[in-house]
Amino acid sequence: MRDSFRFKIPVVFLILPLALIIWSCQMEEQRTYTDQEAKALVDNNTALWNGGGLDLVDQIYNANCVRHNADMNEQKGPEEIKGFVKWVYGSYPDFKVSFNETMMLKDKIVVRWSATGTNAGPLDNGVPATGKKISFNGITIMSIANGKISEEWVSFNQLPIFQQLGFTLTSPKMGTMSEKEKTKSKSVN
Repeated sequence: MRDSFRFKIPVVFLILPLALIIWSCQMEEQRTYTDQEAKALVDNNTALWNGGGLDLVDQIYNANCVRHNADMNEQKGPEEIKGFVKWVYGSYPDFKVSFNETMMLKDKIVVRWSATGTNAGPLDNGVPATGKKISFNGITIMSIANGKISEEWVSFNQLPIFQQLGFTLTSPKMGTMSEKEKTKSKSVN
C-alpha cells in the first residue's frame, strides 16, 4: 500500500501542472473577428490614409460608427468620416500614415502609427496654409463588430503639430486682471 502511495504522488505532480496548462489555454477569450477581417481592416485603413479613395470608408466603418479624434470633433457615421478625410487631404495633400504595430484583442484592434504631411491647404477656421511639413505619432483603438469598426478612438498630441506649422503657445500674463475682472473682484469683497 505504501509503495502504491509513493507512485501516486509523482503522478499527481506531473498531471496537475499539465491540467493547469490545458485549463489556462482554454480560458483565453476568443476574438470577435477573424484574422481575415483584421487584415482587411488594417489594409483598408492603410490604403485610406495613404491616398486611397473615400469608398474605403464604407468598407471600414459600420453605419452607426463613432470616431473620437483626439481633441477634434467626433465624427458619427461614414459620411462625417468621409468629410474629415476630405479635410485632411485638402489641408495635407501628401498625407501618409505608417502603421508601426498592431495588437489584436478580444473585440478591439490597437494600432500604433506615424503620420507625415505638408500643409498646402487651409486649416480650420480659414487659417491659410503654412507650406510646412509635419510629422507625428499616435495610437488608435478600434472596436470591431461584424467585421467593421463600430467605434474608434484616435489619440495624438496636437501641440507638436502646431509648433511644426509655426504656431507658438503663449501663456496668459500672470498677475494682470482686466477691468471687468477687477470690478467683479471688488464686488465680491
